[in-house]
Amino acid sequence: MNARLDIDNDGHEQDPLVVHESRDFRSYHAFLRAARNYMEGPLVGQLHDRYERAHPTPASDWRAAQWVLDELNEFQFYCWAYRNLQRFKYHRPTLGIFATLERDRDRLERALDAAAAETLKSDPTALRLDPSLSLPEYFRYVPFHQHTGGVAGDSLAGLAYEIGRRTTVPAHADPNGIYRILFDALPQREYARVLDWGVGHGAALITWQQRQPQSECHGVDLSAPCLKVANLRARERGMRFLLSQQDLEHLDYPDAHFDLVFFNFMLHELPPAHTPALLAEAARVLKPGGLFAGHEFHLRPGDAFQNVLQRTHAWTNNETYSTPWYDTPIGEWARAAGFSKVSITPFERLNRSVRRPGKAPINANHWNLYVFEK
Repeated sequence: MNARLDIDNDGHEQDPLVVHESRDFRSYHAFLRAARNYMEGPLVGQLHDRYERAHPTPASDWRAAQWVLDELNEFQFYCWAYRNLQRFKYHRPTLGIFATLERDRDRLERALDAAAAETLKSDPTALRLDPSLSLPEYFRYVPFHQHTGGVAGDSLAGLAYEIGRRTTVPAHADPNGIYRILFDALPQREYARVLDWGVGHGAALITWQQRQPQSECHGVDLSAPCLKVANLRARERGMRFLLSQQDLEHLDYPDAHFDLVFFNFMLHELPPAHTPALLAEAARVLKPGGLFAGHEFHLRPGDAFQNVLQRTHAWTNNETYSTPWYDTPIGEWARAAGFSKVSITPFERLNRSVRRPGKAPINANHWNLYVFEK
């Protein structure tokens, strides 16, 4: 469904809500992005050169590699940069995301609340907020990505998350390109009803609706501030989403309701103790033949160097559940949850290689594509 909302009483799309960003803000975040690119490119190459000289024989596993890397200045700087470039993005006085939003808090809160109130009045099924929802402890107490208070702790947390995601890519790049890459990789057919499993600020669901306007689009999230942003962004485009604040482990949808449940970077945010129940609930709401699919980072098989770098991201960026995620038997758990076909393949379109003249490429990251069929 893609019914328009009469936002301005004439059926026209609404002008988008824009966070006022100074020229200094944009320049500062462009610098942070460039520094991040250096860290993930030339610095990783230099680090690997030093690692090879210090340990000519390939390490047998990541623990052996870490003993070597821990002593290298390049690795220490890599870890410092990974943590502090993210911290600078959110927390820098005057130029950080939080400070920029705080200066404009009243206007932004009014816009989000007005859009939510209008949706609740004119189309209450399109936005279901639950102030009484008890947030799981694993979500409530972890400031993922160094986002202080998490994505549900402040009325503007959804906008902070949206800006944080957008400023991860250069200003000239399409921040939604990563969603298109995912959707390109899925079986190309029509999906009548889809669920964005952890909808956040709504950009992935908007990208999906632009590609498949016939789909009835649902989005679920624990964060009311994020859902308000997703609602506003949908209204701005004349799109109708069915957004609801729910615990993914206890959804209120009927059995066999969706043709597709998709996710982006969600599995590493979940503690393994909850993952089997979350998968079982996703399987329950899928129709027979329906897909649970998404992309996620992981360890590159047999690459001890990459495995160390990937694991350090957990403790440098407040990714509390990333390390246990790497040891999760997700395929086994998916089958136990009711999925009949389980596909886990390297997602090479997302895997960045650092190229060095005369040497084999090296990797600081690794992505997999997960497609589970009921």
